[in-house]
Amino acid sequence: MTGGEQGGMDRVEHPRTGVAGWFGRPVHLELRGPFELRALRRSPLWRGEGVPAGNGRPLLIIPGFLAARNSAVAIHHILNQAGWRAEVASVGRNSGPAYVGMDAAASDLRRLEDETGEPVTVVGHSRGGQFARVLAVRHPASVRQIVVIGTPLLVKYPDFAAVKLPAEVLDRGWRAGAFGQVFPDRESEVDRDRHAEFPDGIDFVSIYSRTDGIVDWRTSIEPAAHTMEISASHRGLLNSVAGVTAIADALRRQDH
Repeated sequence: MTGGEQGGMDRVEHPRTGVAGWFGRPVHLELRGPFELRALRRSPLWRGEGVPAGNGRPLLIIPGFLAARNSAVAIHHILNQAGWRAEVASVGRNSGPAYVGMDAAASDLRRLEDETGEPVTVVGHSRGGQFARVLAVRHPASVRQIVVIGTPLLVKYPDFAAVKLPAEVLDRGWRAGAFGQVFPDRESEVDRDRHAEFPDGIDFVSIYSRTDGIVDWRTSIEPAAHTMEISASHRGLLNSVAGVTAIADALRRQDH
């Protein structure tokens, strides 16, 4: 990791705005993604080595915006190799109204808790991390820990054009009824809970990279979260040696 670990910061860094916000991300660095995943598959982490033993503890992985299940295949495999009962949330491509994905994730959370009799660890990538935070706010007794990775915690959508434009198009489309009946009031409730006071007693870790080509790292820092900085692409935050090592370190906090 670069920069190491730190607790919630006293001063919040403000994300870039204007032209720098729209076009200033190092998107070319996302070309690292396939190489990061290849290195991960060749590392001992792929066999679950270096990851704290799960001992059957339940864990829910929530993919990011437009990412679907395939973005979480590697971390799902690794966590199960280490003995976690890891599942990928049934949020599909995570592209529609947030409340639809939240309903699916909440259903998965309740089922895992019922089946194991234990509160659930939630690992969320990008938009999935926003969902993890909302789950903790809404169901604090059901959540053991949340680990959010490359997640814009301070904003709903990053201002970066490659994210903002498709997100706004989809948002306006479903609000206009392009995908059938919708409930804007329920979306507003999710928006409210994104920034609600985080509950006491739940460990909250935010992992970010300054070289993330999609999400401005400054939006991933909030006072309630213990922050961990690594060097990785946006997708690599979930699919690289550095990313999985950081996730393992975050999960290890449960045993202290």
